[in-house]
Amino acid sequence: MSMWIYFQGLESSGLPGDAAGFEALFDVEFDELRRRVRAGDAVWLESGFFQLNELYSPRSEPGGDGEFPVFGGRHIPDPGGGPGHAVLEPPEVARAAAYLEGVSFPDRWQGWRQLPSSNSDEELRERLARYHEDLRAFYGRSVERGWSVVKDFSF
Repeated sequence: MSMWIYFQGLESSGLPGDAAGFEALFDVEFDELRRRVRAGDAVWLESGFFQLNELYSPRSEPGGDGEFPVFGGRHIPDPGGGPGHAVLEPPEVARAAAYLEGVSFPDRWQGWRQLPSSNSDEELRERLARYHEDLRAFYGRSVERGWSVVKDFSF
């Protein structure tokens, strides 16, 4: 089973009103999702996002803005029992962007890889560093546009 998270920026007025609307937002051809990513309106993370979330928001530091970038937001349940979606409104998007702008990936990586639960290797470090930069740029653009961010989870 493949696991991924897809992040889509959009005008708050374009936010769906219910779970079916969220499903419809993401029920498009894969090429359309890739077009949105290339245009800078979206980000796609395929693996390592649980580790990235732990890196941003370790259990030793509960709460705080480190929870926003990966999994944070208002949860929209999936009536079919899947993981559903999450929504960050513009103020939360701004907090996520500020957090990502201010956090040092190398420092966070050094601290995280010391944890007994970390399974760190060079390939994972490179992937998470790329994800960090992708998310930092995406959230920054979303703030500039005044957008909300919707997350579609598959795991």
